[in-house]
Amino acid sequence: MAIQKTEAILLKKKDFRETSLILTFFTKDFGKVDGIIKGARGARPRGDANPIFFSLDQIVFYEKKTRGISIISQCETQEVFLNILKEWGRASSAYYMLELTDVFTEPEWKSEEVFESLYHSFKSLDSGKETGSITRLFEIKLLMAQGFWPGAEYFKLTKGAMSSVMHLERESWKSASNMKLTKDVNNEIKDITGKIIEENLDKPLKTARFL
Repeated sequence: MAIQKTEAILLKKKDFRETSLILTFFTKDFGKVDGIIKGARGARPRGDANPIFFSLDQIVFYEKKTRGISIISQCETQEVFLNILKEWGRASSAYYMLELTDVFTEPEWKSEEVFESLYHSFKSLDSGKETGSITRLFEIKLLMAQGFWPGAEYFKLTKGAMSSVMHLERESWKSASNMKLTKDVNNEIKDITGKIIEENLDKPLKTARFL
């Protein structure tokens, strides 16, 4: 079993047996990784074994091919975005991004672009940037990375929505995340991203109803 170390963002977690957790991370270098971490719960839980949502972590794991489950030996928090939890709108959008990343990616499918999009989305929401604009930006970047995005020219959009989509497509995160969408433009873009997402899913997202 190879020992690997990488930056990671927690997508989901669940209890396993008495003291362990099964965790799903999206990592910078290895894509989505499912793993078991021991000693996370119980009378004396390990301090480095129970990661929180909306944080940037560094994990050490042993690749194990059996059932695709790895052994995570260490998880250290590098950066936390707790301001996301101070507003329901930001929190619901952030949970939506986690679920969207999980259902649109397969284990071991590597995409540094998706990792960076998730990281910068949380960083932007944490700093107080407009929630709707950041959510639309994340949707477009994720769909582009997966090859599901046909391009702005494919859609029949108003002039304002068309120029906004083209900007979100082409600009870097630093530039695109500064855009503030009007309510009408945000809703227009949300309609088209929502349809593409729905068409490529087997079942509705659990978090979509909160948005």
